[in-house]
Amino acid sequence: INTQVTTAAAPFGLHYAPDPSSQTICTIGGNVAFNSGGAHCLKYGMTSNHVLGIKAVLATGEVVEWGGGSRERLGPDWCGLFVGNEGLFGIALEITLQLLPKAECFHTVLAGYRTLEQAGDAVSAVIASGLLPGAIEIMDALALEAAVAAVHAEYPPGCEAVLIVELEGPREVVTIERERLDAILAASAPVEMRPARDADERMAIWKGRKSAFSAVGRLSPDFTVQDGVVPRRKLGEALRRIAEMSRETNIRVANVFHAGDGNLHPLILFDGREAGALQRSEELAGRILKMCVEMGGSIT
Repeated sequence: INTQVTTAAAPFGLHYAPDPSSQTICTIGGNVAFNSGGAHCLKYGMTSNHVLGIKAVLATGEVVEWGGGSRERLGPDWCGLFVGNEGLFGIALEITLQLLPKAECFHTVLAGYRTLEQAGDAVSAVIASGLLPGAIEIMDALALEAAVAAVHAEYPPGCEAVLIVELEGPREVVTIERERLDAILAASAPVEMRPARDADERMAIWKGRKSAFSAVGRLSPDFTVQDGVVPRRKLGEALRRIAEMSRETNIRVANVFHAGDGNLHPLILFDGREAGALQRSEELAGRILKMCVEMGGSIT
């Protein structure tokens, strides 16, 4: 299980960087098959950036070994080819992972906004400043409602969107960067801005975000999750257009996504017991993904 790797590495001052929202239940083999990312992929990259070696059985039954204990190797990057193959090439038997030193210091800020577009514009401002946070995440009002109900997350009431930005690294660097980040977010007109004062408050902020996907199940009998990306500079516009489509179709859409790289995860809520509900949700999903492509993004 993904989190078990970091738990085992923690006594040695190390951690495994890829952290999908399902990290408490997803397997490393599954992460490799789908090249999973997570909240901190903005700074640290995807699973493919953290796999050093793979032992796998191919569809032919042949057992192969690629890579090893170091990235300093010659020849084709067979590990890179295998990661993300979704089971088409074979099944991983053993995986050698790269672990990173745990960050010395964190600065986590939660900011609430009146509109999703404001939150998206704040993300653009942070990225344009040259800062490289460990994570930038957004949750909309529906996702916030679900997280509050599921894990009693304490988020600013009455907000249409919450932005979570986390800096991490050497203490000297974070101390300097936090002043810039706080100034940028303060200038983005948030309803409320709440820096975490200690590790407990930091974990409380992340608890709601990590539970958001499963928590949405409290709001609807069924939902579908899509995965697309748009250029970060168009994030605010994309969120506004999704909200317009939701109102137009009278289908609720919860947005939870990795804002730092423009990776959208719209959760389209429906009741499969209603005639035509699934089809309508799939049609809306198609429109959202088509919009991503039209805006210069892609389907991921």
